[in-house]
Amino acid sequence: MTRRHRNRCPRCSGAMVYERFQDMLDLFYAWRCLNCGEIVDPVVARNREPGKTLKKRAAG
Repeated sequence: MTRRHRNRCPRCSGAMVYERFQDMLDLFYAWRCLNCGEIVDPVVARNREPGKTLKKRAAG
């Protein structure tokens, strides 16, 4: 997320909070929307950057 839009959810424009998340192996920090639950971490933000080309999937 860009610094300018960090406080607003990209999905619903709700307020975002910076939280700590943990799975079985990793500990990471990400932004979570208080309204819809959208989670945006650095990997998600990088993949959503404009100008990224989408890979075509094989049919089937």
